[in-house]
Amino acid sequence: MNKLILGSLKISAILLFLVSVNFSFAQDDPKVKKLQDKVDAAKLKFDKADAKVTSADSLIQAGQEMSKEAEGELKSLEGELKSLDKEYFSNTKPLEKQLRSKDKETVTQAKAELKTLDTKYKADSKEINNKIKAATKKYETGNKLKIKGKEALSKAKDAKKEAEKALKEAEKNLNKKG
Repeated sequence: MNKLILGSLKISAILLFLVSVNFSFAQDDPKVKKLQDKVDAAKLKFDKADAKVTSADSLIQAGQEMSKEAEGELKSLEGELKSLDKEYFSNTKPLEKQLRSKDKETVTQAKAELKTLDTKYKADSKEINNKIKAATKKYETGNKLKIKGKEALSKAKDAKKEAEKALKEAEKNLNKKG
């Protein structure tokens, strides 16, 4: 992207130099003035198209970064969910054994503890699932930005080619008259 910007800056500087040289030699001729105006308009159009290319590149890059970041978050959240499941299973296993006890007090206490664990597990699980949904949405948004950027880049490159052709043609006509 930096090479693209540097290339367009070089072209702009060269064009500006050529335009200023031509302008200084033929300021009084109305035909040359008209051709000079065409060159200036074509240059402006080229610069706008170049800015659109840069903007589209930025969109693509932002989408890639967003998707990559979301992928990392999703992996992390999946690990959290697995560890939560393991912890829940290891905490409920002894309580389930206590539920099979013949002592009513032990069974009642185990039921209460199991209910508390279930409530905590559901709340923690719901929180992690909400984070997963947010990360998934972020990932999808990143992909949409990449697609939008690629479409815009294609259109902008076409517009830049057309503007460059028009600019070269206008400069050629100006140089013929100048």
